[in-house]
Amino acid sequence: METYDHLRTQQIEPRDSLFILHTVREWGKRNWFSWGVRSDMYKITSEEIEYFISSTFYSPDKKRILVWVGVKEPNAATIEKYSDNPEVNKICPNGKDVIYSLSSLIGMRDSIDQTWKLYPFDQQQAVCCSSKETAINILGQYYFENMKNHQMYRMMQSGKRKGHKKLQTYGYNLQDKDFWDKCWLFQKDTVGSYGLYPFQIKGYDYIGDKCTQKCAEPYKPPLVDYPEEILKLYQ
Repeated sequence: METYDHLRTQQIEPRDSLFILHTVREWGKRNWFSWGVRSDMYKITSEEIEYFISSTFYSPDKKRILVWVGVKEPNAATIEKYSDNPEVNKICPNGKDVIYSLSSLIGMRDSIDQTWKLYPFDQQQAVCCSSKETAINILGQYYFENMKNHQMYRMMQSGKRKGHKKLQTYGYNLQDKDFWDKCWLFQKDTVGSYGLYPFQIKGYDYIGDKCTQKCAEPYKPPLVDYPEEILKLYQ
C-alpha cells in the first residue's frame, strides 16, 4: 500500500491531544453526529470504544487545526439477527474481530492560549478497516492527493449567482503551501450565514429563490465540561 508517513510530520501538543480526545469521548456519550456507539443496534458498550489521534496538522499560526481522529472497537454482533451466517450479523459484515475507523475534525481559535472550537469534517472517512495503517492510508490518499480536485457546494458570495450554491473544487491539498490561506474552506460565508466558515455549516435550507443569512444550518456540537486539569494547560 502507498504510505504517507513522510507527510505526517507534525506532532500534536499534549494539551491538544487531551482536549480533543476528551471532546470526542463526550460526543460519543451523547451519540452526537457520527460519534458514539449504537447500543440499540449492536452488542457493544461505550467502555469497549478506544479513541486515538493518528495525524495532526496545524496552520502556521496554530490558530487552526485539522486532526484525524480514529476509533478502535470490537466488530460487535447485531442485536437483531439478519442472516443465518453469524459473520454477517456484525457492525462490519465479514470484517475482522477488531475494526478501525478514521475521520477528521477541524478546529479554530483566536489565540494559541485558548481552547479549540471543534467541528466534524467528514469529506473522507475510513470505516471497517482491519488495521490503523489501512485507515490512515485512505485519509492520506484523499488529503494529500485528491482533496484539491474534490468538488463541494459553496455559497456564492458575489456575482450573478450570489446567494446560490455552486460546486467548486477545494483547489488545494492539505500539505500545499497556500492551503491555510487560500482554500475557500477558510473564507467566511456572509451571504448564506452570519459570517460562518463553511466547515461550521451542516447545510443550507433555501428560503425562496435565493439564500439569505438565515439559510444556513450550523453545526451545534454538544456543550462539553472539561476537567480543570485540561483547562489550566491553556492558561
